[in-house]
Amino acid sequence: MTRPDLCGVLVALAAALVASPQAGRAEVLELKVAPLLSRTPSGPCPGTLSLSETLQPYREGSYGVNGQAALGALASGWHLAHRDGFSATWMGSLRAPYQRCTASAGIVRAGNAPAQDRSYLRLRFSGGQVQLILDMTGRRDPNDYTPAILSAGISQGLPVWSWGGSD
Repeated sequence: MTRPDLCGVLVALAAALVASPQAGRAEVLELKVAPLLSRTPSGPCPGTLSLSETLQPYREGSYGVNGQAALGALASGWHLAHRDGFSATWMGSLRAPYQRCTASAGIVRAGNAPAQDRSYLRLRFSGGQVQLILDMTGRRDPNDYTPAILSAGISQGLPVWSWGGSD
């Protein structure tokens, strides 16, 4: 291979690595909390929270994403309240000082970029409880299928999940 050919291959390889997410590398999802518009005061709520997702290694015909919510400082007693192919919901008891928070949160930033789509991960704060909702409803993969919840559970007391679709 000549030097110009090698340079072209290296430039193409570098462009491909930058353009596509790398398997095994965690992406931080920032969720912004917004209090419920209400006449009843809501007492203090967190400002932003971070969750993480990691792209699974490539496999022909599909993709998968693993996620985890390190929200132990926010709530305790996390448990999986509901799961089907479209969504999963975990619940936890809010820790002080957030027990009077009435609010919701959604993804506003993924990695270094502002979120472009409707948030598929949401939090809802109400009655001293918090719900983490993973919802694929209305999302589409490249083949126009709805991505599916592959697994949902608790690991070391915190919510974990996998979802995926076809490519």
